[in-house]
Amino acid sequence: MTLADLLRRHWPEYVARVGGAGKIPAPHWRAVEAVLSCRTPRLGGHVHACTECGSNHYAYHSCNHRACPRCGGREQEQWSARQQARLLPVPYFMLTFTVPESLRGFFRRYERIAYATLFYAASGAVKDLFADPKHFGGQCGFVAVLHTWTRQMQFHPHLHLLVPAVALGPEGCEVIRAKYPEYLLPHEALAKRYRDYFMARLRDKHPALAAELDPQLSQIKWNINMQATGRGKSSLRYLAAYVAKSAFSERRLAGYDEQGHVRLWWTDSGSGKRKLMTLEPCEFIRRWLQHALPKGFTRVRHYGFLAGAARRAYRRLRFLLGCARVHVILPEDTPMRCPHCEGPMQLMHKILPARGPPLSTALLYKQ
Repeated sequence: MTLADLLRRHWPEYVARVGGAGKIPAPHWRAVEAVLSCRTPRLGGHVHACTECGSNHYAYHSCNHRACPRCGGREQEQWSARQQARLLPVPYFMLTFTVPESLRGFFRRYERIAYATLFYAASGAVKDLFADPKHFGGQCGFVAVLHTWTRQMQFHPHLHLLVPAVALGPEGCEVIRAKYPEYLLPHEALAKRYRDYFMARLRDKHPALAAELDPQLSQIKWNINMQATGRGKSSLRYLAAYVAKSAFSERRLAGYDEQGHVRLWWTDSGSGKRKLMTLEPCEFIRRWLQHALPKGFTRVRHYGFLAGAARRAYRRLRFLLGCARVHVILPEDTPMRCPHCEGPMQLMHKILPARGPPLSTALLYKQ
């Protein structure tokens, strides 16, 4: 089973259940259209011929939509290789910033504003405490990655920050290390500052939206998780898996059960065991679509001395730490081979994209 097969079969039912095509947000239409078109003649491609057996091979273009489970593999490998080359020889911490459950409806209604505010609040809180002389008293650097799902594909917006336990001194000539190997920043102070930054940002930039929220959100405790992760490689691999790819892999789809429900594999975080759950097809589509981000929204951001505009500070820090120059080794392109005889393939000609009405809309009129 593939996601495209499931959409072709159940997309009209889903549209009818939510109240018609007018109820579907534009990002959801784009995600469905991309998956239906991915690696089909719709997007065009190339024709290759085997130089040994003479057979033709049609290679259609990928959609490269980040909600598509079949795309993003190469981009994921390249991002991981670049980030591993930038790791510093210091301890790393993974900080996870979640939002109260009562805020999830707000995140669904105002995705772009809510996610941008989440980035602003989490990054501001970390940078403030790093700058405090009681902790580091210098400039920090970290990468932040937005996730919106649980292992069961439920909506759960949260932000992962991979933070090296080191700061660059105010004059740029000193390395400031963490005082204790298992301690980075005070947990309660960071959670409080994160909450206050989020609420203050909304009141300042979007007062009408802030007025919709429960006033108790400014009083309750917001949860964050802080965990030492060694030299950062394992955490980086975890983040890389979802940088350019969808919230789930098609390998998790296990077909239909006797009642016509979709069977989905998931891993229990408590026991580490794989389990099988069943969902109605429309419920599965709903869960998948709620993780389609607004068009053009940046899911991965770099801050401090790891930001793109701070290359000089980053190089200075590496020099002070005594780091050797690291060359980024990107994955090589494997030459295309004939699926029949493994012979080399030669490009013959292009296949132009097909024109016509959107596939996602056309499905609605086939019923």
